[in-house]
Parts: sequence; structure tokens; C-alpha cells
Amino acid sequence: MRTLMIGLLALGLAGCSDDEETRTLEPVSVAMNDQVAAFYEDGETSLFEVKAPLAFPIKAPTAAEQSALNGSPVAPFPSKPWLTTSDVKVQLTWTLTNLDAATHSVEILIDPWNEFGRYWPGLALVDADDGEFQPNLSGIDILLELPGTGSGRPSRRRGTFTFQDMEELAIDFATVMNIIDQAPPPDPTSDSDPTVTYVNHAFAIENKSYKSPLVAPFKPSVIPGLTGVDIGLRTRAAANIALEVVVELVDRGSGRVLARDSTSAAIPEPTNFITAGYGGGAMP
Repeated sequence: MRTLMIGLLALGLAGCSDDEETRTLEPVSVAMNDQVAAFYEDGETSLFEVKAPLAFPIKAPTAAEQSALNGSPVAPFPSKPWLTTSDVKVQLTWTLTNLDAATHSVEILIDPWNEFGRYWPGLALVDADDGEFQPNLSGIDILLELPGTGSGRPSRRRGTFTFQDMEELAIDFATVMNIIDQAPPPDPTSDSDPTVTYVNHAFAIENKSYKSPLVAPFKPSVIPGLTGVDIGLRTRAAANIALEVVVELVDRGSGRVLARDSTSAAIPEPTNFITAGYGGGAMP
């Protein structure tokens, strides 16, 4: 089951500075109820997950503009990116709510899109003999204790993935695309898939791109900007929980963020899934 609730409305552009315009989108929600079936079970572990797509209102290039981009490809991308991190800043503010009396451990999942594709984590094989898998990391993947309504503590948590966090996500995704494209050499001392290892290292929240020597050689020279994300929740027990996200977009003078009343075409939701994982997971 993908999602139980989702909605997206746009507010207008508001002035931020002489060169920047800010657009705030109305909340997008993804919710899980205790009837959602586990997407993975191995006799010991059950994983429950829901996701929802969240497209940003980014102006699409014209045919002539795309043709010019196609003539100047930047590895590993098939063309020069239309949108880069220098064009638009993104920030996500979230609210996580527990509707159950019991306390739950909940993962918030944010998986990035750019104009070339979207990330799908999938599963990593950790024990071939037993057929045991575990989820790969999402682009942003944080585990939180969410108190229940009967705990005597607040059953709602709030936070922000800042402009810096989201720029790091864009860098990590571009790096991951290059890792997958180049396929790192195998480690003779390990049976694990090196590509999966490198990808999970790149996305690990503690491994910042500016101080991660393992994946630094794979960072592209140009970083595509984010055109959207998949937002999601994961638990290891059936639960009634909801995640609400508000997106703030800052156009840095590029004219790439569409105004509410714009008639220009937006970059469509990507259908190209980028992954180093195996089967499993709640694909949007």
C-alpha cells in the first residue's frame, strides 16, 4: 500500500531579497494505519512502509534549451543539468504524529529526485544462505522514538531538514548516480556488493560529502538540483502514524521555480528509478 493520505496545493511567490524569491508549498501528508501489510518478512523481522511522491514546481526547459543541454553532457548525466543546486534552495519542515497509545520506533525516509531520475533504496542481501535482506538507506533516513498517546509524553515530534541538509542530499544523490554508473571495484576481503556499500556510505547522515574520502572521487563536477522527493515512513510493527511535510523553495534568481499562476510546463515526475538494491520496498 503506497499511501493513505496525500494532498498538495501551492502558495504564491513571496519576495526574499532583490535576487531571491521564496515559494512555500502547502503541506503534503503520508500516513500509515495498522492494516498496512508488511512489505518484507523473514520469520524474525517485519517491515511496514508507506511513501508518497512530492514534486517541486520547477520549470521545464524548452525543446531548444534541452537540445543545447544535450550537446554538453556532464558525466555521469546524459546532458548538462537544467537545474543545479546554485539555482534553487530547498528546505523541508516535518511533523510526525503517533495516533496509537503505544510508543513506536519510526524511520522518516526522504528519497531524492532530480531531472535524471529518482532514488529507490530497495534491499541489500546480507545473508545468502538464509535469504536475509535489510533495507538500504534512504537519501535521508532517521530513526526516532515516537511516544504514544498513552505514554504521558507528547505524541508529536517536529523538525526541519535544512537548506544545508537538502543540498547535501542533492550532492549525495549525484554522487550515488556516479557510483552506480562506474561500479566500484570489488573488495577481495568482503562478500558484500561494493556498489551497495559505497551507496549506503554516501547517504549515511553522518558521512558529509566534504569529508568523506571513500566517495569523494565519485562526486560529479556539476550537481543537479532536486526536482522533488519521495517522503515515507517505516516501522517494524503495525502502527497508526502520520507524517506532514511543508516545502520551502528559494529561487536564487534563476527563474526556475514556477509561480502559482504560471502556465509554463513543469518538470514531470521522474519514471527512471536509480537503485543499487534488490527487490522489496514500497516503490511509488
